Amino acid sequence: MRYFTLKQLHYFVTTVETESIAEASRKLHIAQPSISIAIKNLEDSFDQQLLIRHHAQGISLTPSGRRFFNKARELLRLSHEFEQNTLADSEAISGTISVGCFESVAPVYIPKLIADFKKKYPNIVIQLHDGEQHEVMVGLHRGEFDLAFLYDLELDNSVQKVHLHAPSKPYALLPENHPLAGKSSVTLDELSREPLILLDVIPSKNYFLNIFSEKGLHPEIAYASPSIEMVRCMVGRGQGISVLVTRPCTDMTYDGQRVVYVDIEDEMESSNLIMAYLKTNEPTKPAQLFMDYCLSGGLGV
Repeated sequence: MRYFTLKQLHYFVTTVETESIAEASRKLHIAQPSISIAIKNLEDSFDQQLLIRHHAQGISLTPSGRRFFNKARELLRLSHEFEQNTLADSEAISGTISVGCFESVAPVYIPKLIADFKKKYPNIVIQLHDGEQHEVMVGLHRGEFDLAFLYDLELDNSVQKVHLHAPSKPYALLPENHPLAGKSSVTLDELSREPLILLDVIPSKNYFLNIFSEKGLHPEIAYASPSIEMVRCMVGRGQGISVLVTRPCTDMTYDGQRVVYVDIEDEMESSNLIMAYLKTNEPTKPAQLFMDYCLSGGLGV
């Protein structure tokens, strides 16, 4: 019988995903020699070379290492699912959920959802990670997240989508004293004549530019920032207008300026907020409980 441990597999998979033993060591907070020994023990146990070590240039997989990596990652996923489902079968439901969220959405919805969910399921731990959409998707594919909150833009067919009831049509963000701020609605043509403060994060950037270009409009970009609050502050200071989908509950910016939300008349593609998980990975019971709560707790379709 080949002897190995889940810890060895975890060290190996993390090393492959980070492309170096040094990076795996930093991520796992484990000494490099311990990781090297674990991988060497795997190779000895299965009598296969799994990695090619490149001096000062990380590692690469051998062909047998690639096959081993895919199987090891799947085994770790099944182990995690088994652990979480077993914990969830106990009388006091417990377990851990790892949630990834697109950074511009996270502050508006996630803190309240987590706080309310924890009142009902205090023994379920939620690990939260927010970042750019492509970072969240990478984490989802690597098995780092059970669930992700994303916009349904530029996603592939590897994910199962659960649509949420959240604002999906873009609106105009204007300075308080802007001539258009007193109108009940504006057009993209009117907005295109103003300097644009662009939310510069994919896929939002492409989406906002496309809704203009599809109508033959090309606004001048005055400033661009990956921070939604920086965009709001620049608008609040009268440096331009913006178009956003995520709508904070306050009309005040970080630096105390008031901004105005105005509807856009034009028909355009919606930007729908979804929960997503890999089609190949059925949600664990704690993750399913959280999904059900999100749907019943104000974000249900």
